[in-house]
Amino acid sequence: MKKELNTTAILVWLSMIFTFLAVITGNLFDRKLEFQIGDVVHTDFFAPFKFENTKLTEHNKELAANSVDDKYMVDEQILQDILINTELLFNYTEEIIALEQSPPLTVPDSVQKQFGITYSSKNINYSQILQQKSNVSLSNSQYEMLLNIPLETLAQIEERILALFKQIYNKGISDTDIKDIDIVSMISEFGISPVYQSLVKSIIDNQLRTNLVLDKQSTQEARSVKSSAVPPVMVEEGEKIIGKGSKITPETYQLLIDSGIVGTNDIDNFVPYIGVIIMISILFIFVILFLRVTSSHTSITSEGKNLLFVLYIMLLLVARLMLGLQFMQFPLGIGAMIIALLINKEIACVFEFVILIVYSIIYKADMTTILYQLITGMISIFVIVKMIERKDMIKVAGLLGLIYGSVYIAMVFLIDLPLTMALVYNMLIAMGIGIFSVILVGGSLPLLESAFHFVTRFQLLELTNPNQPLLKRLLLEATGTYHHSLLVGNLAETAADEIGANALLARVGGYYHDIGKLTCGNYFKENQVQRNPHDSLDPRSSASIIISHVTTGLEIATKYNLPTCVKDMILQHHGCSVMQYFYVKAQNTGIENVEEIDFTYPGPKPQTKEAALVMLADIIEATTRSMQSKFGPDFTIEDLVRKMVKQQLDLGELSECNLFLSDIEKVIQSFIRTLNAMYHERIEYPEKKD
Repeated sequence: MKKELNTTAILVWLSMIFTFLAVITGNLFDRKLEFQIGDVVHTDFFAPFKFENTKLTEHNKELAANSVDDKYMVDEQILQDILINTELLFNYTEEIIALEQSPPLTVPDSVQKQFGITYSSKNINYSQILQQKSNVSLSNSQYEMLLNIPLETLAQIEERILALFKQIYNKGISDTDIKDIDIVSMISEFGISPVYQSLVKSIIDNQLRTNLVLDKQSTQEARSVKSSAVPPVMVEEGEKIIGKGSKITPETYQLLIDSGIVGTNDIDNFVPYIGVIIMISILFIFVILFLRVTSSHTSITSEGKNLLFVLYIMLLLVARLMLGLQFMQFPLGIGAMIIALLINKEIACVFEFVILIVYSIIYKADMTTILYQLITGMISIFVIVKMIERKDMIKVAGLLGLIYGSVYIAMVFLIDLPLTMALVYNMLIAMGIGIFSVILVGGSLPLLESAFHFVTRFQLLELTNPNQPLLKRLLLEATGTYHHSLLVGNLAETAADEIGANALLARVGGYYHDIGKLTCGNYFKENQVQRNPHDSLDPRSSASIIISHVTTGLEIATKYNLPTCVKDMILQHHGCSVMQYFYVKAQNTGIENVEEIDFTYPGPKPQTKEAALVMLADIIEATTRSMQSKFGPDFTIEDLVRKMVKQQLDLGELSECNLFLSDIEKVIQSFIRTLNAMYHERIEYPEKKD
């Protein structure tokens, strides 16, 4: 989840940056430079007023700041660390000396012989122990020397070394100062015996280091003071900036800009930039809020987010590369139409709204043009989704062509323009854009389906064709399962319509959820016409066969190249539920080691609304069929549906999909209506009497 949020944030920020770049380089800002660096001027240019030579001033300030030496401060912790390490060294030394002088631990010879060991206190290397515990690096011989110093002398040496360190560090010491310190003379002055002077020198040398650290704040303050004291370099009014025949250098080019001779148009005014930043920020805040509000019932996959980003950036590039075109001639609705087909209408409408505002800013479009693009774009979204099959493309293209032309003429009449041949020509162009948009969308869909792994309604519709190989196999090899799957598909589709889920996907999921039964159809009740093979099997074997239809279904789906979303439904349509019938039967028959896991479907639980609907439809259809004869005034289809749905909720099987309680009630009502229509009471016809 965190990774997904990070990806979304990155895409939003990139979109904002690209939008800002597209806007500031569009027609909103008209920058026409008279000169460029390297050009030769053909006249003298003089300062029209007194102004600051910002480049030279900044250069002088930088030189002044760099002339200030770094400021350092004393780090008191350095001395404290050294004193602590020194004290620890001598404390450890005293402890080890005491240990050496204590009575040796003896191990009886019989014990040594029994365990094959040879123990003696002489085996202990005390200098090595001291070396491991100490933070002061010395040689082995120096550690041994320490351990051989009398305790009284050892205490004196420690006291004098500590005093030595305090004397050395009574001020700041740099790396250069350390090299100049005469340690030998200082040791002699402190009255340390010549026998131990070399050892003491090593203890001191190995710990000496600078106690000066860079004081960044003081250094920066000093440099700021020095820099602020530099007076600005002024160019006086009338002073020559560049002479005739001279080549423009970076320095003189900056002077021309500072003087207002070059770049005096809108792009040098920061106010429009602020306006653009505010507008774009508000626009994207609206998008983020919309996505948050609709996330409860409209989920966008990572592929969908990538598609939105790619389409948005492509349209921005088109806007920049084709600035010469009239804004009204842009097929702006193409992106929204693609999104409507691959994601949904709501996201498509927001996308159209955002891209329209951005294009309007880039082109400084008038209100009439904006209104034309808004109307045609929104109509395109709701017309394109009527393209159920690919063969509908021609019909939809013709319809959109007429709509584009009609809206254009309506705009002409709205602003009261005379109807000229030029306007008629533009109307024909508008009609052509409408037709071209549909053709381009239809042609790009296969590429986008492949690149972003989308499953379109066209693919799903093809999978509902009864002539599909898998459906024909189901009909011929597992007839009961085939009819059950059709009913599950109808139940799931109707319920999906009620809650705004993908009804066609739910239907396809229902059709194919049980294809794993093809390999052992007679082991499932709906396909049995004579004996039940489970009668001769133990419950564990029966459960294994039943459970295997999930994984077998996935293998068959992979073999027949079914879409990933359909394969997910095959895996998830039983969730992680327990096969209660065989589990209880196994417990009652006295089978040893009955584990619930052996009777549990592998899962996972349904991850989408559509998968959850297929699961519920599967359970409810099968249960309704098996209990059809028991329905009456005391036990209705509604009672059964509510009981089965509540059971799945209590088991937590719906905990990982985005079904809400309001959705579940709508699903229940849909199932009740559909099942009542399927299992309504029929009139019993009387037999004809002879």
